[in-house]
Amino acid sequence: MAINKVTVLGTGSFGARIAFHIAYNKVDVTVYDQDYGLLEEARTKFREFCGYYQKHFNASPEDTEAALANIAYSMEIEEATGNADLIIEAIAEDLKAKKELYYILRKTGPDNAFFATTSQGLDPELLAKASGRPEKFLSLHFSGNKDQNIIEIIGFPQTQKKVLDAVANFSEGIGLLPTIKKVEPQN
Repeated sequence: MAINKVTVLGTGSFGARIAFHIAYNKVDVTVYDQDYGLLEEARTKFREFCGYYQKHFNASPEDTEAALANIAYSMEIEEATGNADLIIEAIAEDLKAKKELYYILRKTGPDNAFFATTSQGLDPELLAKASGRPEKFLSLHFSGNKDQNIIEIIGFPQTQKKVLDAVANFSEGIGLLPTIKKVEPQN
């Protein structure tokens, strides 16, 4: 399963960094936020990331302009997720808000799309259950520095192996070193 289209839900600092890195690696990304002002702030952040990538990753201006061209913006969740293969949730650490978002995604996310949370402080199995498709749900933890970008991919008891493998392959394709962990069922 190839991942060719990604949606990042939430355009705060973390969501914006994820979206730009993916777009820089020649993947179409749609960023979603329900606040127009936050989407405009994301545009500014993306311009700042261009300078950072040119300085620290020896990116050319053409490369960073191409990254900007790979980013679409939406305030409509159905539009943002409409043809995504991977939907990455990067909103604030608020369990109620995240669960509400996943309830909406049950209806708006394409049937084939994988759901990923970036949450590190909340119980991801509650989010997997809220998603309505725990077999296609995982956690992504991004870390690293300019020399080595690491992504930890965490699957849960119901996460399908093919989902973990597809996200690992995608991660490698965008220059991240994946490590996969599988949480075993608790008895």
